[in-house]
Amino acid sequence: MTSRLRFGVVILCMGTYAAAGTTSIGTISAQGSIHVDGYAVDGNATLFDGSVVQTDLASAALRVNRDVRITLSTDTRGTLRRDRLVLQKGTGEMTLPAHFQIEANGLHVTGDQPASRALVTVQNSDRIEVAALSGSLQVLGPNGLVLAKINPGRSMSFSMATSTSTSAFSSRGMLSVENGHYYLTASDTNVKYEIFGKNLAKYVGDKVLVSGTVTTTTSATGGAAYAVTASSVFINGGLVGLGGLSLGSEMIVGGVVVGSAATIATGAYFATTTPSPASI
Repeated sequence: MTSRLRFGVVILCMGTYAAAGTTSIGTISAQGSIHVDGYAVDGNATLFDGSVVQTDLASAALRVNRDVRITLSTDTRGTLRRDRLVLQKGTGEMTLPAHFQIEANGLHVTGDQPASRALVTVQNSDRIEVAALSGSLQVLGPNGLVLAKINPGRSMSFSMATSTSTSAFSSRGMLSVENGHYYLTASDTNVKYEIFGKNLAKYVGDKVLVSGTVTTTTSATGGAAYAVTASSVFINGGLVGLGGLSLGSEMIVGGVVVGSAATIATGAYFATTTPSPASI
């Protein structure tokens, strides 16, 4: 009997310590039924690190770490962590202080300014829409490199590319040189690319349109997103490179205009501009 009592006391203490070590990181409220960690909730609930939230016919408002506000639309699912929301499907609108981010299908969305507010939608397994409702945003790929910088009131859609080692490339921006390496900084997204080619020195400091090929088999230096082998360079509306390259229909790869049939290696994304965002 005594041993059983001791065993019961040990189990009770262990449970007490476990409960004490589990602290809430936020709260959730909804005008209707939602699910938290698989349990139906009607009204309010406490959220913990790792809580899984699923909305159905009602949207939900989350408050995390005192300074993060998140609104989940209907039919939305996400896992909440102390430093991020992992959005698996649906739409989330949220403030993004420096210590918090949104993760969706390998993409990471962070705020560039204290007042940054993002609207992120997971449409399917390979398409993500990101809009900057206020402040500017950065979108980073799975490798941590910046794919795009989104200004306030702008939005972009990211689609997973198919598997290949190269793609067509065309981007407008300023050509610069650092430690013998040439870089193009895209005018609209401020994303940086390393450029390889002949006679690039004569174009340093000029605004140019560089066309060529993105290759994922060559690692870019200097914090550039991708390495590019230039086939032509346009300056002030004129061709000054190795010959013209027809762009045809256009889309964007990390802020870079490319042919619609082009692809980048598995794990990379296409990004296209989309209409102005609207708050949910």
